[in-house]
Amino acid sequence: MKKLSVLFVGLLLGIATIAQPVVDNAIIPVAVNLNSILRLNVTSGGNIEWTVNTIDQYQNGIATGPRYQTDFTVASSVDFDVNLYAEDGTLLGTDDVNNTMPLDNIGYNVVSTGTGGDGTQWNLPGAVAALTNSAVPVVNSIATFGAGDITQNAFQIQWEMGTGGTGMNGQSLLQQSLAPDRYTTNVFLVLVPQ
Repeated sequence: MKKLSVLFVGLLLGIATIAQPVVDNAIIPVAVNLNSILRLNVTSGGNIEWTVNTIDQYQNGIATGPRYQTDFTVASSVDFDVNLYAEDGTLLGTDDVNNTMPLDNIGYNVVSTGTGGDGTQWNLPGAVAALTNSAVPVVNSIATFGAGDITQNAFQIQWEMGTGGTGMNGQSLLQQSLAPDRYTTNVFLVLVPQ
């Protein structure tokens, strides 16, 4: 019986030494979903209106000031551009639809008011430009700097009317002899990814 036990134990040891260890694998899928964030928000100055009621204003126009400024912010996960354009080819009279005023009587400049405002991160107009009904880039991010929050990406449009500034109508409102009316158009700000 001893021989049989020794043989049986030896047989078991032999089998144990031949056995291969079992390897088990698991697969863990890992994914990241990046949702695009591209939001523009006008925070103040969403309705700009000038009232011209003095000869001085007819001759020299009305310069920018707190009443004639539009503040907007951009929250974006990617670099972006902002384009600006008027809906119509002229300002249209509301009392008489046949009355029109050239768009180039309205001028604007765009400045950065956010933490990215040292000028090296943005291509901004840098000078007054006349309003047109063609899309004009007014904010272009440089060197992958545009992606960011509203603290970084804050801007201000500084509007003026009838001043004859750079690129604007060279004739005063008085020289143009425009009919008295309330002239309007919509101006669009369009946010586009780069």
